Amino acid sequence: MKMLLEKIQDFKLEDVNGHEVSISDFRGKNTLIFMWASW
Repeated sequence: MKMLLEKIQDFKLEDVNGHEVSISDFRGKNTLIFMWASW
């Protein structure tokens, strides 16, 4: 469970509407980040 509590570096991505979203926008909120990669 330690991995779930680690802090991550701030980064920015575009949402599905093309707006830039930063992980720091969710500071103080429980956030699940799901990353998918297809090679």
